Amino acid sequence: MITYRTEKNHMTFREQLTQKVKNAFTALGYDEKFGTVTVSNRPDLCQYQCNGALPAAKVYKKKPLDIASEVAEILKKDSMFSKAEACPPGFLNLSVSDEALTDFVRGMTNKEKFGFEETKTPKTIVIDYGGANVAKSLHVGHLRSAIIGETVKRILRYCGNTVIGDVHLGDWGLQMGIVISGIIEQFGIENLKTEEDRAKHITISVLEKTYPAKSKEAKENEEVMAECKRVTFELQKGEGIYFDIWQKVLEVSKADLKRNYGRLGVTFDLWKGESDTRNVTGKMIEDLKAKGLAHTDDGALVMDITREEDNPPLPPFILEKSDGAVLYSTTDLATILLREKEINPDEIIYVVDNRQGTHFKQLFRAVEISGLMKENLKLFFAGFGTMNGSDGKPYKTREGGVMRLEDLLNTLESEAYKKVEAAITSGEITDDEMKEIARKVGIGALKFADLSNHRSKDYVFDIDKFCSFEGKTGPYIQYSAVRIASILNKTDSTDGVILPPEGDIQRELFLFLTEFPYAVLQSAEDFAPNTLAEYIYQLAVLLNRYYHEYKVLSETDEEKKASRIATLSFASKLLSQLLDLLGIEIPERM
Repeated sequence: MITYRTEKNHMTFREQLTQKVKNAFTALGYDEKFGTVTVSNRPDLCQYQCNGALPAAKVYKKKPLDIASEVAEILKKDSMFSKAEACPPGFLNLSVSDEALTDFVRGMTNKEKFGFEETKTPKTIVIDYGGANVAKSLHVGHLRSAIIGETVKRILRYCGNTVIGDVHLGDWGLQMGIVISGIIEQFGIENLKTEEDRAKHITISVLEKTYPAKSKEAKENEEVMAECKRVTFELQKGEGIYFDIWQKVLEVSKADLKRNYGRLGVTFDLWKGESDTRNVTGKMIEDLKAKGLAHTDDGALVMDITREEDNPPLPPFILEKSDGAVLYSTTDLATILLREKEINPDEIIYVVDNRQGTHFKQLFRAVEISGLMKENLKLFFAGFGTMNGSDGKPYKTREGGVMRLEDLLNTLESEAYKKVEAAITSGEITDDEMKEIARKVGIGALKFADLSNHRSKDYVFDIDKFCSFEGKTGPYIQYSAVRIASILNKTDSTDGVILPPEGDIQRELFLFLTEFPYAVLQSAEDFAPNTLAEYIYQLAVLLNRYYHEYKVLSETDEEKKASRIATLSFASKLLSQLLDLLGIEIPERM
């Protein structure tokens, strides 16, 4: 875990409470470390609690209840607290005054990022996510990397870091030789010599059919495989007709990938791939040889990276196969060198399937042993589980094949269209408007379902559950945001003065609003957006309770009405910002 905020100009509400309690401990001669305040796990008894008297009692040889009682007596004199009570065996139960709580919430409305404080020690971070292969369609296996990686990128940027997203394409090696061989077989090399010819013949539909067909043929025929390897070798010389064909394949593939990633609201700052290391790998390998770190084993060039404490031992890190070809292990190592040279990042985060865990252990150990990179470069493997079908296995089509991402998104948007069509009962709406709402609802449903699970866990794809307007779903949260926006659109002003809570529901809402920085920071530190997704859902639930409990548009007391509108306006802005961190759009209507 990495902490992204270490220095503060102003404190969160809970930090202010902690400082008050720490001051009380030190005033009594106790160490301030015992004064940490947490949200109460018994909200029926108090809003916050401090359990520091229990460990303090062991240090100062006193009864914990006596210490808690001493601290409570000091806090009772502070206007920030409405209750400070010591309870057996030594708990300190705390509740805050409505005035102090309201003052803090008012202050949040006037601060940039609602009072969230960016790190004072920003980092340059590269996030490696996407991992698409050139000349192949995106499929459901690419989904979680894209969704989680995009959200982690947005959250870390919100924390004040410079974050660079890299798609890291699989665009080199034997797979490219297979694709190029298939294209040449279909159209003839003479018909691929000019840019015009290549543009005519090399299309995404051609590429989608070529690789699986030619790959199958190569696996079944040694002569075909030998020819694919020969083409790969010629390609990697970096010039000639094979290189020209490869460049066109890359261009066509990137355009299609950008379109499909764009449907998910996923963007990348860099569209680099394995091929970008082709001028780096040779020297890197020579440097490793010169250091005595690379040796030949059964014809392959490898690094021994395992240590006595490794259980099980790590397999050797392969730099070159016996035929001289490099693997993605080699290009991954070279990519780090390239990133260090061009970007000089402080951290690199890999958002990759859990099943690649061993590879990244090998890679990180190879980086450590090689000594080729700066020592303070931090590498993180943010592994994720699979999206499964009802059988508990990775999600596939009814025919048993891997579903294309485009087909999955079409299915989701179609289901969302039905749900929205049934939900909208008033007002005219065109089919194009319906489709746009369905797009936002369908993608939002998928993203929230994915992000509400911890990234390391598997989850089951359930389209009916995901697209429901009830329960812990994306559409429920989007509907809540649309409902609030509808109320605010019917008012003349949203800048009234927020008054102290009128009741328990509003008080609970205010307390919850003050906690949002912790949800953001926890998600940033764990590279796990589920904490933020849970906060967003609970906020939506509270907002629904709030506007059902308190009249807004029909309230006759103008001061109360203005306060309620201002409260909804602030909460609506915060909800919109947090949904944007998850990459979820809010429709105009639902």
